[in-house]
Amino acid sequence: MSESDKTTASEIGTVGDALTVRTLGNVALVLAVAVAVFALILYQEISTNALLGMLILTGVGVGLRIEAAVRLRG
Repeated sequence: MSESDKTTASEIGTVGDALTVRTLGNVALVLAVAVAVFALILYQEISTNALLGMLILTGVGVGLRIEAAVRLRG
């Protein structure tokens, strides 16, 4: 591994990383809504498993968006 291949501490957590994390957070939030809509279309009600999946995806999405905001500020 040459010197140019090594990653320095200042290169970790760049704006590009924050944008990627924010995009993944948005995708998780959209998937949470899609799970709800899909469950309502197929079953006319939302099962406990679908609610749990929505809750997990929403938590992940919000967490990733908070992480991106912290990276962009700091």
